[in-house]
Amino acid sequence: MRLVEGLSDPARRRRAALVFVLGYGALWFVYGVIAKSSQDLNADMAEMVVWTREPALGYSKHPPLLAWILWGWFRIFPLADWAYILLAVTTVAVGIYLAIELAAEWLTGEKLAAVPFLLAVIPFYNFLGLKFDQNSILIPLWALAMWAMLRALDTRHDGWAALAGLAAAAAMLSKYWSVFLIAALSLTALFHGNRADYFRSRTPWITALTFLVAVAPHVWWLIRENFPPITWVTWRRVSSSFPEVLQSLFESLAGTAGYAVIAIALVLIFARPSPRGLADGFFPRDARRNAAILFWVPILLPAAPALIKNINLISLWNTPALNLLPVMLLGSSLAVLPRVALLRIAGVALAITLVAVALSPVIAFAILKRGVENNAAYARLVMQAADREWRTTQATGGKPLKLIAGPFVLVSSASFYGADKPSTLAEYSRYLSPWADDARIARDGMAIMCEAGDPTCLKAVEIFSAISPGGRRAEVTLTRGWLGFESAPRRFTIATIPPRQ
Repeated sequence: MRLVEGLSDPARRRRAALVFVLGYGALWFVYGVIAKSSQDLNADMAEMVVWTREPALGYSKHPPLLAWILWGWFRIFPLADWAYILLAVTTVAVGIYLAIELAAEWLTGEKLAAVPFLLAVIPFYNFLGLKFDQNSILIPLWALAMWAMLRALDTRHDGWAALAGLAAAAAMLSKYWSVFLIAALSLTALFHGNRADYFRSRTPWITALTFLVAVAPHVWWLIRENFPPITWVTWRRVSSSFPEVLQSLFESLAGTAGYAVIAIALVLIFARPSPRGLADGFFPRDARRNAAILFWVPILLPAAPALIKNINLISLWNTPALNLLPVMLLGSSLAVLPRVALLRIAGVALAITLVAVALSPVIAFAILKRGVENNAAYARLVMQAADREWRTTQATGGKPLKLIAGPFVLVSSASFYGADKPSTLAEYSRYLSPWADDARIARDGMAIMCEAGDPTCLKAVEIFSAISPGGRRAEVTLTRGWLGFESAPRRFTIATIPPRQ
């Protein structure tokens, strides 16, 4: 296989890596477009598009970087599902490319060539990576920060130092979980063989200053707004039961291992490393200890605050921590990877990808017939019905529909398809939607969408209709069509709340 040969050749590996990620990304883009064609956009992804319509230095759940990325992305591409999937696939592809560069600090030849194939069988880099969110974006950002930090430690070059600080800041501005990346980078510097020369130079100061300057505006916003994302995490993830915390800790570690199980199995089956070689790979005593620090610290260190503060952990948060798994599996000199073993690993990875693409129409059909939780297949249709109701209600005065309200999942997904690019009043919560205050509702009006029979949502319709009379209410029955097939019908209530005169 020419690709394997190119990845094994130091002179050609970057070009071969580019060919791999382009091909891999194209295949998973095809899968994503087809498999997800019978449902609408994920609500968390759509919520971030709403954030682009309400520019800020931070949001109720997360830091602002993903909203800024989406703002720029959708200035180039149309507001369409396929364009969002393309962004998700591009993020994963860039992450794999940077993970290869990072692994090249310790691996060469066939071992380095195995890196993209081992990552390609981890769900974070395909199925789960099709959801562009605060976890998937950390795959390339963590790899870049680690690689730049190692280059800065070895060369003490100002450019690498600044890049390390900037990448670490971007990771923190994506998700605060990246505090464990900062800890891993700091410990790597403290235990690196060049630490004396490094700390005597200006390099660490450049990294630290770049980081602080980049995150300063968001920190100012956090203090001004009384730390909304911290409040959100506390409300969602803090447990009152210590046994529950212990259970979540076990499930987080076991789940992370579960995501990596196919990659581990491929190495065990085809490379057959000895127990001593595996132990030396995961717990090295030579220069590879830098890789071990960067791998283990983000996985194990979260246990400390979790136990102290009773925080429930989930394995999905370890998405970027597996960038270095191939180095752990193959890094030891006691582990040997013959070319034939490499070709078999590559063959399995390719087969999994091709089978997934081939089954994508079946998956789309199954989703259509089985249904998707939280009305995820009906959001576009509900939004279209709300647009029609808004435009045929005389009391709206021909104004654009700029605000929609209702259950979080329904209105977040629906907002992506609104003709007037509306923002949301999700769950009627000013915490989730601080831009939807009373003055804005009075000025712009809004449409409320509910699943028929939802008592909480329908009660809100009564309250807002009484405050701003002149609107109308409609019951609609919607069916999702796909290639001549149809989903089960679902009924929704749509109410127009016109602007107050």
